[in-house]
Amino acid sequence: MQLSYRQNGEKGDTMQKKLFDTLIRNLKNSPKCDIPSADILQELSLQMTFEQINTYARLLVDKGAAEYNYGRIILKNGYQLI
Repeated sequence: MQLSYRQNGEKGDTMQKKLFDTLIRNLKNSPKCDIPSADILQELSLQMTFEQINTYARLLVDKGAAEYNYGRIILKNGYQLI
């Protein structure tokens, strides 16, 4: 389900650029202890385009909220972003 709307390009299901930019800015400025739970991070990722997911995943790895393992980004709850 998660990949279906990214592949067919439906505009209504994707996160708007302004909202995404605000999310990224807030995550960058938040200390590691204030990063939302993996379930919330997963829910947010479902609304993103592939390009947004790449930026989001790099930030989450830098903040320690996700792990990079064999070319995959995995949240602490086991959910795979990319």
